[in-house]
Amino acid sequence: MSLSFRASVAPLDLSALNQLAQAIADPGFAIFPNFLAADISQDLVTLIEEKILSNELKRAGIGKGIASQVHSEIRTDSIFWLDPNDSNTTAQRWLGAMDLLCAHLRSSLFLPVHSYEGHLARYPGSGFYKAHLDQHQKSAARQISIIIYLNEDWNASDGGQLRLYTDVSRGVKGPFIDVIPRFSTLVIFRSADFWHEVLPASRSRLSLTGWLRGRDTPG
Repeated sequence: MSLSFRASVAPLDLSALNQLAQAIADPGFAIFPNFLAADISQDLVTLIEEKILSNELKRAGIGKGIASQVHSEIRTDSIFWLDPNDSNTTAQRWLGAMDLLCAHLRSSLFLPVHSYEGHLARYPGSGFYKAHLDQHQKSAARQISIIIYLNEDWNASDGGQLRLYTDVSRGVKGPFIDVIPRFSTLVIFRSADFWHEVLPASRSRLSLTGWLRGRDTPG
C-alpha cells in the first residue's frame, strides 16, 4: 500500500485508514511491510538525518514529563519530539496524517483518541529497550502506538527486531512476533495491552514512534 503526502493527495486514503482501524479492532495489533511510498519514507529519513546532524536528538528517559529520567540499563535511544509548531513540511504532513487517523478511529471504532505525540528515534549499535508497555502507569492517555521504521537495506542479521508479545493476558510470558525494522514497515498496536521490547542491533537503528492519545486522565 502507498500513502502520499503530496499536496494534491490526501495523506491517508480510506483503504489505509480502514486497514489500520480493522487491525486495532481485532486482534489489536498489526505489521504492515512497505506501508509508505518510498519517497515519503525517504523524506522522513532526511528529516531524522537533519536532526542528527544538528545534534537535536537527546537521550530518552523513563517516566512522564518532568519525572522522566535517563536509565541506560532500560533504554539507550536518543529522540527528537515532533513539534506541532515546526515549519518543516515533512513533519507537518505526518502530524496531519495522524490527526486524520485519530478522527477515523473516533468515528469507526468510537475510540477516545484526540491528539498525537511522536518522536524520531535513533538507537546506537547494540542499543536496546527492555520489555515495557507504552501506556504510563499514572496516565491512560496513550491509546494507540504507531511506529514507522526508517532503516534502508536492513537485514534480519542486523538485529534490532521489535519483539511484540501477542497474548494480552500472558504478556512477556506468552508468544511473540519479532518484527524486522525494515524501511517503511509500519507497526500499530493498543498501547495498554501489548508488551514489547527492542532487541540489540549491530548498527544504528532509526524510527518514528508515536501515540494516539485520549484525555490525560489517571490510569
